[in-house]
Amino acid sequence: KRGERVDHFETKRLTKDGRLLDISLSISPIRDKQGRIIGASKIARNITDQKEAERIISEGKERFRQELEATVKERTYELAELNARLARSNNELEQFAYIASHDLQEPLRKIHIFSELLEGGLAQELDVAKLNGYLDKIKSASNRMSKLIKDVLEYSRLSRADQSITKVDLNLVVKDVLHEFELAIAEKNAAVDVGVLPVVRGIGPQFHQLFRNLIGNALKFSQQEPRIRVLADGHHIIVKDNGIGFPEEFADKIFDIFQRLNSQDVYNGSGIGLALCKKIVENHGGTIKAQSEPGKGATFHIFLPG
Repeated sequence: KRGERVDHFETKRLTKDGRLLDISLSISPIRDKQGRIIGASKIARNITDQKEAERIISEGKERFRQELEATVKERTYELAELNARLARSNNELEQFAYIASHDLQEPLRKIHIFSELLEGGLAQELDVAKLNGYLDKIKSASNRMSKLIKDVLEYSRLSRADQSITKVDLNLVVKDVLHEFELAIAEKNAAVDVGVLPVVRGIGPQFHQLFRNLIGNALKFSQQEPRIRVLADGHHIIVKDNGIGFPEEFADKIFDIFQRLNSQDVYNGSGIGLALCKKIVENHGGTIKAQSEPGKGATFHIFLPG
């Protein structure tokens, strides 16, 4: 009837066999012909299955929401990583363009000039000593160009992802590197102090290359008996020397490929060593920073994931 009040509510009931049921109750008044309430009508429905279905749907929605959030977060992280890698690749392409237009062109120019001088000298029947001098210049330029090309290839190989990741004991790595430099250490009367280093996950040959470059630079860029320290605080590794150092404003620039702060005539090399170090550390999810002052040595800080 119109105006009739019906109450709905849900409750739980325990069955004789110990099961707990969800119950929906509907209670409405019973009236006589005069409209007076003379009783109540109660309808009970078992809605346990319905409630279970609602619970499953709700949990499914929550799982889907969580999985969606996790997927979005993961894809956002991957996109940020890709953007960072793209930025690094663009920077490397710019550096390679500079190499092609400058570093590789310079020895080619020398080869061309001294080849013409050699050709002219042969025509003029110049003395053998002068002709040999031209040949030496050509040989030196071609060797430098060969070294540059080799270093570019070595740098590019570090981008390959086909090398196996294993546990790497950096104590053994540094021990092997010091054995490799045994003669240079003896000739320069160098002292190398090595602390306890961590075991990390990574590519063994790349870590060997990392410490070979850092220790090799410490031995090379010195005007006194080298004093080198390799120590660690957890996964923070420090390589410190007492070499010639460099101005602090070049602390970031020294990691650019083929960046040299010293004359090729005084300290040989292509200038790729520290660029290789940076790429190796970044390959392992870490960072490398340098501190230095002219005449006061250099300190390299390597931070690897724990």
